Amino acid sequence: MPSVQALSKMNSKALANLIDNASSIPVTGISFVTADTAADHKFEPTANVDPLITGLIAARGVAGTVNALGGNADAFRLVWDFLDDHYTYYNTGVNHGFIDLAIAYGDYLKDGGSEILDVVKYAPDSATDDNTLPDRLQTMHDNILGNLHEASIDDKFGALAGDIFHQIQDAGYGAFLGVIGDLSDGRAYYGGNDTETTAAAAHAFDQNFFP
Repeated sequence: MPSVQALSKMNSKALANLIDNASSIPVTGISFVTADTAADHKFEPTANVDPLITGLIAARGVAGTVNALGGNADAFRLVWDFLDDHYTYYNTGVNHGFIDLAIAYGDYLKDGGSEILDVVKYAPDSATDDNTLPDRLQTMHDNILGNLHEASIDDKFGALAGDIFHQIQDAGYGAFLGVIGDLSDGRAYYGGNDTETTAAAAHAFDQNFFP
């Protein structure tokens, strides 16, 4: 089990050999700073393993990378952070990576994994409203599963949305989409904003889908 310190000292050739030859690379000695506690309100690991994750995704895809990193909550945290660091709204490659991550996360929950409730999107309370709640507080759980939201997929992927819908349905997660074209069903999107009222519906859906 390579530590973060050992990985950080590997050159690109050593990392490539590790990726090519190891069936599993569970990383040890790493922790995470949640968005609600970070000075810049960004979720981040305490060490940079981007070179490792870049190589793993290129060789094995997103789900294969999660498995290679141990298939546990920390593996999802590392891959989520990598994708989020490269995210822009219409970046099709990264958006597809998040679809793959959501399906892998669903499988992890089905296999008995615990919800990952780290805060990954956070904005403190502003003076523009009359409450003391953070303006935004979204967990990794809601962020990942939010990638399976039909309207968001349709907007982000455009003409490619149909292929994404088929991928999700074929993986056994069609219920998250509901009837294609009917935006009133499926899992409600919850972004963690204090103006949203969909949290209860989204979490009730999860409880029914992942008993």
